[in-house]
Amino acid sequence: MYTKHLLACVLLIAGGNSAHAQEPGNVHPSLTEKFVLDAGMFFPSRSFEIHVDGNIEGGNPSIDFEDEFGLNKSDETFAIDFGWRFGKKWSLRTQYFDSSGSRSAVLDEDIEWNDVIFGQGTTAVAGQDFSVLRVFFGRQFATSERHDFGVGAGLHWLEIGAFIEGNIIVGGAPNVFRRESVNVAAPLPNIGVWYKYSLSPKWALKSRYDYLNADIGDYNGSMTNAALGFNYQILENFGIGLGYNFFELDLGMTKSDWRGEVNSRYEGLYVFASAYW
Repeated sequence: MYTKHLLACVLLIAGGNSAHAQEPGNVHPSLTEKFVLDAGMFFPSRSFEIHVDGNIEGGNPSIDFEDEFGLNKSDETFAIDFGWRFGKKWSLRTQYFDSSGSRSAVLDEDIEWNDVIFGQGTTAVAGQDFSVLRVFFGRQFATSERHDFGVGAGLHWLEIGAFIEGNIIVGGAPNVFRRESVNVAAPLPNIGVWYKYSLSPKWALKSRYDYLNADIGDYNGSMTNAALGFNYQILENFGIGLGYNFFELDLGMTKSDWRGEVNSRYEGLYVFASAYW
């Protein structure tokens, strides 16, 4: 909670500072070029908790995959951001990253999911898949060439899946092998702001903040997607950068194949290479 609100405050302060005009001059190419591509590795601290409604009274608690099955809480994943500036004030931005993993563990206690009980002392395998594709249209508002401040709206396409497989308990005793899985693809709209500032022709500050809290069809909940970082130009069309990315999702679902919720958070360093042209 504190991380996302801090990023939001940085964006609001930065946006307010854009009202102070500066002398025109050479600026970082990420503010002036038509296309900007950032690609690199995201090193998030991850949490993934899932709940699937069942029919057993008082059963089916949420399952923390990292704690229950020893999945890595920190992992690296490829991430990419692409921006296209068309016209004087309009832009299209995209972002993509995915995270997945699986692991086997001997269960310290019974795990109940979707009215199926995986027995204590048996070996179970669990895994999760999570991917985010962000498409965002925005309009720029700025008072000098060193500032790029804008607002807009977009869509996050989320693909979420999880599974557990192992011996289940039937009639009070471990019995047959069973695999239980859930999957969902969810389009979630959002609104957001961004701000870039050219500290010099070589250095640029980049930040953005997207947010959603709504009840849309089969889905309800909140989502935050934010980033803050710096970019350094090495060559005319090439640079490197370091940033901090934050993504949090609390999503409830009432679909026929998955009634429940997922609570997930990814936050950490993003190291990337940039191309501008």
